[in-house]
Amino acid sequence: MQKRSPHGSRARTGRQPSGPSGTGGPASAKPRTASPARASRPAAPPVPTPPAPEALADCARRAGLPVPEQALRPLALYLTELLRWNSVMNLVGARDWREALVDLAGDSFHLAAFLADLPLPAAPLHWDLGSGAGLPGIPLRMVWERGNYWLVEAREKRALFLSRMLYSLRLPRTHVHRGRVEHFFGTQPRGADCVISRAFMPPGTLLPLLAPHLAPDGLVILLCNRLPDALPPGWERVMHRDYGVRRRADAASSTGETRRFLAVRLSREGAGVPSGVVPFAETPSREVRQ
Repeated sequence: MQKRSPHGSRARTGRQPSGPSGTGGPASAKPRTASPARASRPAAPPVPTPPAPEALADCARRAGLPVPEQALRPLALYLTELLRWNSVMNLVGARDWREALVDLAGDSFHLAAFLADLPLPAAPLHWDLGSGAGLPGIPLRMVWERGNYWLVEAREKRALFLSRMLYSLRLPRTHVHRGRVEHFFGTQPRGADCVISRAFMPPGTLLPLLAPHLAPDGLVILLCNRLPDALPPGWERVMHRDYGVRRRADAASSTGETRRFLAVRLSREGAGVPSGVVPFAETPSREVRQ
């Protein structure tokens, strides 16, 4: 007598052959099909090859950039990381280290010479507003180590990049603040001796914003392609300097462009100046020889 299962059907007494319909499997069974392949993840961006210090020095020399020897290795690391992060964050327009050096980082070394000639205290408090990818601040701090230097950046990803670079480069007394400048002002124990702005705001907007937050005789340094026609009321020029940039580092005679630094400060009268426009009296510039 055959045993019955608890559900009333006959119990199977042997293993059934497997296979398509007609060979032991259910008549309605369908052959298994392979699942579609998962979409592959995009490959990680390649890490750029760091420029050799010798190649970096040669490129700087051809471009007329005053890059000292002690800055070559940290500068190579910075340019490499800048391009690596740039592939996913679009930090700057440069796409190779030579372009980044000549068009972007080179300004910092001219700026160091300009700061050395300004009436700044021995240990000035610097604010670098709208630091972005760390220009001019990070290359500048490789050669200009005086005082404390704050990189102020409101955009989170860019501030993260700045923090990463400071961790890697160990730049002295250099810090990052992520947030708007209005919030940053409230974190500082005193006014700035030197504020650096590279296209952060138009001078007519920036200078009145900074006026209450400067130390006595505090300076504002503007990096610009042309001098402003006028300064806001209560401001006066301290010094400006022109310098040349060769757009092609492989040709000493290549056509370049002229860039400028302008240092201004509140006049002695300060807020007592009547409303209106204070004319900007241009004087002959001081050239940086190449």
